[in-house]
Amino acid sequence: MLIAFLTPSDWTAIGLSLKVSVCAVALATVPSMLLATWLARSRSRFTVFVETVIVVPLVLPPVIVGIGLLSLLAQFTDSLAFTWWAAVLASTIVSVPLFVRTLRAGLETIDPRLALVAKTLGASPIRIWLTITLPQCWPALVGGITLAWARAIGEFGATLIVAGNIPGKTQTIPLAMYTHWQVEGRNVWPLAVASVAIALGAVFISEWSIRHSHQRRAHASNSPA
Repeated sequence: MLIAFLTPSDWTAIGLSLKVSVCAVALATVPSMLLATWLARSRSRFTVFVETVIVVPLVLPPVIVGIGLLSLLAQFTDSLAFTWWAAVLASTIVSVPLFVRTLRAGLETIDPRLALVAKTLGASPIRIWLTITLPQCWPALVGGITLAWARAIGEFGATLIVAGNIPGKTQTIPLAMYTHWQVEGRNVWPLAVASVAIALGAVFISEWSIRHSHQRRAHASNSPA
């Protein structure tokens, strides 16, 4: 029934949101994995500073993030501003903190002695990550990817500033809802319901992965050394 109420412009906004969010998660994955691993394993005094910087996009108003990114792009290139790639960059910046924090929590449940033993046996850091760390932290990785994707697909303020609200070009689901409500006076409920369905699915997957990580941590703590 919901599909019948979605207009062609709504489908365009949905398709663009999916493209932007997937690209944003793809850009965020490797940096987030590296940062989360370093924060979980490092004993450096700079970890607090780095973690604080990572969390800043979560606590700042998205408009400020957008203005900062737009100013940064103006210093280097004018070709990305007000394109869907600008929306990708904005979504990446605001989704990285959720990705890093979720994955770090999962990495901290892994017994560091496993990697240490593998290292003494001659395993390379990449092999340790692929054969030991990744299988152990995959629920947290899935949760991080899911939360990052949900945050990216729902980004509004930063995207509005750095990419604009151009129908068919940079107008994502939140921007389309804003236009329907404020400018056109149209019904926003079809897009709103679609957004809620996407958000609920993402939260369900994330909560499942977090619960799975907690269960593994409890099992590990109750196991004999």
